[in-house]
Amino acid sequence: MSQPGLDEWMALGSVAGGGIAKSAGIYSDHGRPMPDHLTEVLDRLTWSGLLRVADGDLLWDLRRISLTEAGQARYLALCQQRQRAQLEVPAPEFGTTSTQGPVSRQWSDSCPPVPGDRPDSTL
Repeated sequence: MSQPGLDEWMALGSVAGGGIAKSAGIYSDHGRPMPDHLTEVLDRLTWSGLLRVADGDLLWDLRRISLTEAGQARYLALCQQRQRAQLEVPAPEFGTTSTQGPVSRQWSDSCPPVPGDRPDSTL
């Protein structure tokens, strides 16, 4: 996955997991400031319609961030792309054979379900 795709996957995954808010132009994840490179991605995703900024608390200017339907679709597509990439086995180096067995699936199942996405639903 390319760096822009990885950054999008990380940002969308954070929003899908809940706890992302914006206050005074600063994004936070469960109260902790988000890294600058993800802040830029979150702004771009909001501008492009993949994220929704809720009406905020007037006193604290705290606004929750959520995925739009287009954001959910993009996140699921990036998850599938990442899962396929994790299952690809690299070629052995220097003519040796691999003794590690199957590729670890640690990251292949790392995408949490998107709210409203049910396993029994069809596309």
